[in-house]
Amino acid sequence: MAEALATLKRRGFFEDRWSCGITKRIEVGDRLFLLRQGREPRGIMASGSAKSAPYLDEHWDDNRTGEALYVKARFDALLDPETDGVLPLSKLQDGPLGAVNWRTQASGISIAPAAAAELEARWRAFLEERGQSPTMAPDEVATPSLYYEGVSRTVTVNAYERDPRARKACLDYYGAVCSACGLDFGTMYGKLGQGFIHVHHIVPLSKIGKSYVVNPTKDLRPVCPNCHAMLHRGSEVLTVEQLREILRKESSNNRNQGDARKSSARA
Repeated sequence: MAEALATLKRRGFFEDRWSCGITKRIEVGDRLFLLRQGREPRGIMASGSAKSAPYLDEHWDDNRTGEALYVKARFDALLDPETDGVLPLSKLQDGPLGAVNWRTQASGISIAPAAAAELEARWRAFLEERGQSPTMAPDEVATPSLYYEGVSRTVTVNAYERDPRARKACLDYYGAVCSACGLDFGTMYGKLGQGFIHVHHIVPLSKIGKSYVVNPTKDLRPVCPNCHAMLHRGSEVLTVEQLREILRKESSNNRNQGDARKSSARA
């Protein structure tokens, strides 16, 4: 546990194999949650994604012979139950999550899409209450979860990691205000929107293609989801300054058109 926590703090993630019981349906990119069972506190203590399909290896229990199924996993968040606590079962009993059998002894159970989305939201909120955040934000780091008809697995299309410490440092420096349009979700939505913002990499990680040291004040900018989408919409990623100029011009054009309509109406 201590080594995993140290690795997560240093790199923003850690990798390990995960025993998935008898489940063979896990695919690369599927979202994983680690549920602590057996003794208190019981609940969700880690999240990550599958980096391999299930494979057989020597059984994890030294008292048993034979093999067990595993997947390679990359974890983006981990809590020490003894010091950090866990997302308790008591917070997983209502709404869509109430249909999940959290008392199961089986590993590798599937969670329906509606429950999975709710679990992501509650897990993120729980981590943020403790000054943490998962590396992956579904609407920021990768595309939103894609669900195909009749299939409940999550498809992640962007495997580049983002360090939650860099995000925090960026927001500490710039504040949770869009660098392009100036939107402050806290001002617009009150308590509900406080602290909500995306963080944009000035140089897309997909173009860097390798691990590098992020400078939170030079390489990152806070942007709202709309501006973030516009920055990435074209064949080339716009700079924040370019998008800001587009917004300025469109705002000026809209004002001029409004003035023209008013003049026409008076005439």
